[in-house]
Amino acid sequence: MRTSARLAGQIVSPAARVVSPVRGLTMLGWHRIGDAPDGLTTSFDDLRRHLDAIEGWGATVLPLLEAVRRRADGTLPSRSVVLTFDDGYASVVEKAWPELRERGLPATLYAVSGYLEAGRRFPWDHEHAPDADLTRLVTASELQDAAADGLDIGSHTVTHRWLPGLRPADAAEEVHRSRVELEDLLQQPVLSFSYPMGGVTPEIRAEAERAGYLAAVTTERGRNGRRQDPLTLRRAFAFDRADDFQRQLDGAYTWMRVVERTRRHRVPRW
Repeated sequence: MRTSARLAGQIVSPAARVVSPVRGLTMLGWHRIGDAPDGLTTSFDDLRRHLDAIEGWGATVLPLLEAVRRRADGTLPSRSVVLTFDDGYASVVEKAWPELRERGLPATLYAVSGYLEAGRRFPWDHEHAPDADLTRLVTASELQDAAADGLDIGSHTVTHRWLPGLRPADAAEEVHRSRVELEDLLQQPVLSFSYPMGGVTPEIRAEAERAGYLAAVTTERGRNGRRQDPLTLRRAFAFDRADDFQRQLDGAYTWMRVVERTRRHRVPRW
């Protein structure tokens, strides 16, 4: 994080605690667990510090669909939090999930249905992350085992492409087929969706609704109030530093949403 953004967060944090200390649903995200300062990787020690901060904040960590339902009917507890992991990296199942399970914390893993064969890696990992263990993705059988062990599984499309850049029929295929494939594999409903790289338009959101998802998450910061559309839920990916992460819980970095919206006009390569 840039020094200027950190300084702004330090200034805003006290006011954020006063203005909106407990209201709404806070959704947090991570990608993979390991030791690489590459923007996608969180060290195991940092993850544990994040979970300590969540517990110290007095959060009620809920399963995603329960949180969405209770938000809609007005029974959401104070300081409600949902934990999510995008992309389906094996390190989440091997390292993060055992820690979460030991603490009694539910979480959702968003899997890419077309990348569940052993040895498959994402294009960006071939180019920028040579550590094969770090970039290893969960296999179909590992995903089945994790789901049977209580880890909630959501859909993250078939191939993790930027949906707004696809033809409408191809985008619809990514949204619909991923749910079908994951449900066939797991033999259980898959009812939540994560837009790859936060790429969502009104048309893509409508496809998520037609596909039967009850919730879908973006990469837009901020809490989710009762009126927030359940198919465009706000979520922030966790900052590494514990003090920055604590300020995230307080809502001190919500202002960054305005800046990030302008950056999303630059179409990602993947």
